[in-house]
Order: sequence, then structure tokens, then C-alpha cells
Amino acid sequence: MDKCFNKKVLAIVLTTLLASCSGGGGSSSDSNPASSPDGNNAGQGSGNTTPLPDNEPGTVTVGDIETADLGFAKITSRDITLPNGQPNAKEVHGLPHYISKTDSTQDDNLQSVPLRSYTAACATDTDKPRMFVSKTISEGSGDDEITYGTVYELQYNPESSSFDQTGNTTILNQCYESHGIAASADCSRVAVLCNTDYRANERYEVQGDLVEQYGSDWMKMEDNISPIDARIERDIGLMISTNHSQYIGYFTDHPTLKLEDFLPGLKTNFPETDFGDSPSFKTIKGNEMQEEMTYIVDQLSETDYNAMVEYIREKGYKYNDQIWLMEWDNKALSEKPAAYVVNKMHGGGHAGAQELIYVEDDSKGRTSYAFSVTARVFDGSYGGSHYSAGMTVIDRDNWSLNMSGSNNRGWYWLCGYGHVLNIRAFYNPDNEKYGAICTSDGGKYNQSRGLNTIAIKMEDTSSTSSFEGSYNYLVPSDNAFFSNGGGHTVVPVDENTNLSLIVSPKYIDDAEMNRFLQSEYGIDTSSEGPFDKQCSENTNCFFSYMSNSSNPTISRQGLRSGAALDASSLTRIGIATVDGNGSIEGQGYKWLVEDSDCQISDPQLIDLKNGRYLFGYAQFQCISDNLPYNRSSAKKGAMHMLVPKAYYVMEIDADLNIVEGPTKLTKFGWGGLDEPIFLGNGKVAWSYIKNPTYDNYGGGKQNVWQAIIYHSNSVN
Repeated sequence: MDKCFNKKVLAIVLTTLLASCSGGGGSSSDSNPASSPDGNNAGQGSGNTTPLPDNEPGTVTVGDIETADLGFAKITSRDITLPNGQPNAKEVHGLPHYISKTDSTQDDNLQSVPLRSYTAACATDTDKPRMFVSKTISEGSGDDEITYGTVYELQYNPESSSFDQTGNTTILNQCYESHGIAASADCSRVAVLCNTDYRANERYEVQGDLVEQYGSDWMKMEDNISPIDARIERDIGLMISTNHSQYIGYFTDHPTLKLEDFLPGLKTNFPETDFGDSPSFKTIKGNEMQEEMTYIVDQLSETDYNAMVEYIREKGYKYNDQIWLMEWDNKALSEKPAAYVVNKMHGGGHAGAQELIYVEDDSKGRTSYAFSVTARVFDGSYGGSHYSAGMTVIDRDNWSLNMSGSNNRGWYWLCGYGHVLNIRAFYNPDNEKYGAICTSDGGKYNQSRGLNTIAIKMEDTSSTSSFEGSYNYLVPSDNAFFSNGGGHTVVPVDENTNLSLIVSPKYIDDAEMNRFLQSEYGIDTSSEGPFDKQCSENTNCFFSYMSNSSNPTISRQGLRSGAALDASSLTRIGIATVDGNGSIEGQGYKWLVEDSDCQISDPQLIDLKNGRYLFGYAQFQCISDNLPYNRSSAKKGAMHMLVPKAYYVMEIDADLNIVEGPTKLTKFGWGGLDEPIFLGNGKVAWSYIKNPTYDNYGGGKQNVWQAIIYHSNSVN
């Protein structure tokens, strides 16, 4: 093996290559300070050639109906026994929520929350609208747990003001999870996103591999096997010394290999190297030790060398799973759907929501699907991987993608600046554009403050949207698993207007922002309050303030954990009016909900289509609870940041004024990353577990859920 390395040249080449592989915008390599597993059902590869099974029919049963009168609205809820009586799957490990993340040590009982679920509505212009639900169910527990996707249909019954089951149900054995779901207006076409295995299309008949046909090279890279093997042949010493924690275990755990056996030769061949007073395999690391590590590798016996290579492959190989779009076109759900491969970048621990949207026959005659998802891409030379997110738009008329060029729709990489924690797609029917709101762990504004970006990025990045999108706000985040706040959804108003909904703590004292608005822009804050909703005509006052590092900000509590919650970690929920391309210039957030004692999160905003919006949020851990806080360990308190104490709903008008409520809910709730749907005629529907609040929490795995309908009194 070649030992002729130039350390300086190699270091420069490595740094340059990794920077170019970041995809711009600061997206960084596949490091994981949170020690989250590499992915759900991912990272193990697949030598399996057994064909994947087809979907099969399932049975959903309905039970008791419960009602609650809110004064300005009524809630009806019906118990739904999930398909074949199986419980839902718990959420994957290490998933970022807005103020916490799911724990890496969840057990099968209390210490878990449900995996994301999704709903779609159709026939909303009739008195019997329908709701399709996509959910992941489980069988077994612990290491023996198996998960499947499932889709079932419910129909609104105007006599009971609740849902009935229709018998239209399927269990998706092809999928270990099912996610976003969409339906045509007349319910004749239903589609769902199916998370399935690495190279699963080799074991199942799919109608098309859209990634292979239309995707870029990065979109097609399902694993890093080739670059890892090439590095083993090309620069194994550099590989081990610069990925020390990943690979040095082969030497440190070896029963007979000792550094002292190599040390005389090392000192002879590298007389200028200072090996220190206590040299060990653990000290042979970094770019500066690549030649020394190569020497050690060259001295191994053939048996030890081969065993080391297998160790590196086991630790270094990574595998992305596939996402399929499965569609039933004028078929019962129990029939076999058409399946299309639409994503091969689903890997690692950055999960987020996978929202699916369907648009039929727009003004240009286009029928399309769109979905957003976090993404992992492999670099082709060094085998590293990088995280961001993409939004895929599928031309349903000819089952194709157009991800580049002057008329592109969608993008496969980058939203905001850095790793993407969460992303959610939306569609504005007035300007006929898809877009997505994302929360990332990288910030272009005063990065030393640890504040990172919420951005909106539209489908046509070559014309109206920047490569990274339009920045809306900043949230505290120190990597892709820990944040305090984030963007939840975007609700279209008209061709030039969207509403952007976020969770965030406060960064700037009112008095200081008041001074800034008055001194910098001459804004009179005496009548409407001092904060950043009052902005100058051509800029965003919050970003203007934050761009100057001399402007003081509130001192922040540690992001991950602390002895007790303090006021700097408290969150608030705001809505901003942004333009049709997601830009917030000349606008600011109106903070609808603030709490001087408790963290609030998990917001919802749904257009009631009558000039009003249903607005909801959840209350979590409070300062007055006198509890320690920990965003990552459920056994040390993170459940107080994942399971709410209560939920609240209210109605607001188009000017973001509260017109009804808020009213507290304790028996009904929603998933933090889920999103209710408009069911027509003042109704909003969703599905969630029973007993969702902390004091009576029924656990994160339940086989009886609630199908919930909110009926606004503003519509007769």
C-alpha cells in the first residue's frame, strides 16, 4: 500500500471537497452530536432478495361518540379502533419537535409519543365529506417490533356530527411507515407516501423509478459503498485518522494489537513526530497523523488487515431508504396500488414531516403531486454524508420530474442554511405555486448567538426564490436535533399573501426594540406596542436589529438541559404576513400567544374559508412546576416538553385578531408535527390518541384513537 502522502495537500483537498459537497448554505457533514441512531429501518443495508409482500385489507371499527361545547364551537369525537386492532407505532428516536426531541431511550409504555400521522379530505362540498388517514401501526415490541403503514377512510355523518367507517381500509405490508396522504376533490384518487427499504424496488414491481429517470446524480445515490471502498484502497490511513471515533475501535478493542508493538517502527520512520508521554491508538489521530496511521495499517497481518476492512465497512457503510408514492386511481384501498419511486435520499436521523399535496388540473392544465422531506446526500469521493431537505414536484400527467432548468418545479437540496430539522410543504392555489417552510440549524445572522433560520422556499428556485429561500425568523438551535422553536406551516391567503406560523422564544427586550424602532425608523410605538410587528416599509425590523452584533439580545438559558426552566426558554407563537414568494420584507410577526410561566408549542392554523381561522396551541412545562428540564432524555424530564399539559383553541380573523376563545381542551389534542384538515362548512378534522395530556396520558402507543371534528358556530 502506498505510503507517499503530502499532509498539507491532502488536508486542503479534503476540506475543499467536503465544502463543495455541503450543497451550499452551510449544510455540514454527517456528524451526530446527539448520538441518535442512524435512521429508522435504515443503515443496515440489504442483502435480502425476498419479494416484498402486497398490501392487504384491514378492518376499522368505530365506537363511542363524545361531544364538547366550547361556546363558539362544538367538538365531536369518535373512538376508532385502528386496523386489525393493532396499536400505532411510537415516534422514531431523535426526532426534533419544536421545543424538544424524542428520546433515544423510549420504552414501550409511557416514555413515547405517537409517530406522525396524516389526513386528507375530499367531497368537502357535500354534506358527507370523507377523511383518509395515513398512520403507521406496529406489531410486537422492543427488538421484535415490526411496523407497517396503513390507510383507512372515514365518512362524515351529519346526523351524529361524527365519522362513520366505510370499510375502505388497507395495511401496507410494502411500507415500514406511511406518511403524507392526498385525495382528489371527488375522492376517486388517493395517494400516500410509503417509506420502504433500501433498494426495495428491486424486490417489488413498481410502475416507475422517477428518481432514476429524472433525478440528479445526488438524488440517485442510495449508499456510500463505492466511495468508502475507494478510500480503503486509496487513503485508508487518512480515513482512520480523520474519522477516529468511528474506526479506531478496531484497534482499541482488538485482543492482541498494542501500540507499543508498533512504536519502535513509528519512531524510526517518523523521527520528527512527537508521540507524547502516553501514546496509544487513541492519540494517532487527525490529518497530521495520517502517515503514521498508514504505517500501522501496513504492518498488519493479512488476517488482521481483512478484519479491519470489514470493521470499517460495517461502521462506514450507510444506506438510504426509498420513498414511494402509492396511488389508488378509482380503486378500493384493499387493491394493489400503483407504486412509483420518488425519493432515494431518506436516511439518517433527520425525519421531520412528510406532507403530500395533490393539485388537479390547474389553470395551465397541470395535475401534480408535491411532497417535502429531509434528505441525506452522499459525497462521491469520501463517503461522507450531508443533511438538508428537498421538495419534489411530480408531474402526474406523464409521471415525470423537472428539478432543474428555467421551468423547474421543486428542488432536491437545501432550505434555509444548514441541516434541516423540520420541513412542511404547502400550496397557494391563487399563484399556483408549491413551497415549503423549514427550520434549520444554521444561521447567517450573528451565528455566534446560536440563532438559526426559519425560511420559506418556493418551487421555482431559478426565478422567484433564492437558493436558500427567504428567511422569516431565527430560532435557537445548536445542531439538527436540538432547537427551541421552529416554523410549522404556511396558510395561503391570496396570490400575493401567505400566513407563516412559528414558535419562538423572545430575543429582544421590549424596551430595547422600542428604542430601535424609534431611533432607526421613526416608528411610533406608543399605540400598538413595541415589538417587531411594526416594521419599516422596505425591510424587516427583526433582521435589521439582529444584523448588528452591537445590539443587545436576551441572555439565553442552556439549550439542552438545566436545573430548572427559566424565562429565557419560554416560547411564544406568532403569525407573519409574507408575500406570495415567502418574503417577510416590510412585515413582522404578530405574537398571538405568550405565556409568562409556561412553554407553549405545537401550533395549528386552518382556514375556515369564511374570513376566520382556527388557531390552536399546546401548553407544556412551566417555571412554576419547579422541575428540571431536559430536551433529550424522557426519563429525566423531556416528556414534559413532548406531552402537553393542555391544548387551547381560538378563532382569529384575517387581521389576526382573536375573535373567539381561547378555550382549554384536556380530552382532545393533536400531534405536534401533525396538521388538521378543512372538512368543509366550518368543520376541521384530525385524528389523535385518547388521553393526550400529561396528567392522564394514555401512552404513545394506543390501538383506539379519536377521530375529531371541530364545528365552528361561525358557519351555520
